[in-house]
Amino acid sequence: MEKLKLIVAIAGHGLGERMCHALEGAGCAACFHLSGQGTAKAAWMEYLGLTDTRRDVLLAPCAEGKTKDALAALQAAMGEARYFAVTVPFSSIAGRDTYDLLAKGGNAHG
Repeated sequence: MEKLKLIVAIAGHGLGERMCHALEGAGCAACFHLSGQGTAKAAWMEYLGLTDTRRDVLLAPCAEGKTKDALAALQAAMGEARYFAVTVPFSSIAGRDTYDLLAKGGNAHG
């Protein structure tokens, strides 16, 4: 079974659908789109161009071998839009049953 990574991507409100299509098109099995709200110190918000505090947050489990392509697709889809994306080893945050389910491509709805 190939190792999984969790891609966490955050961008301004309204960009989540574009990010989700890019990640799923690059081979991520699923993309969980969440709405968030938060602030950072004013200097960071200004630097990142994030003046609206609403955010789109995406969580996308992805096979380790596809993460490089997924991040490249995300970068291409976002163009000049500002966003933040990181990968985290999925095994460090998920229980064994969840990890097995996602690695095999299943879903919570049967």
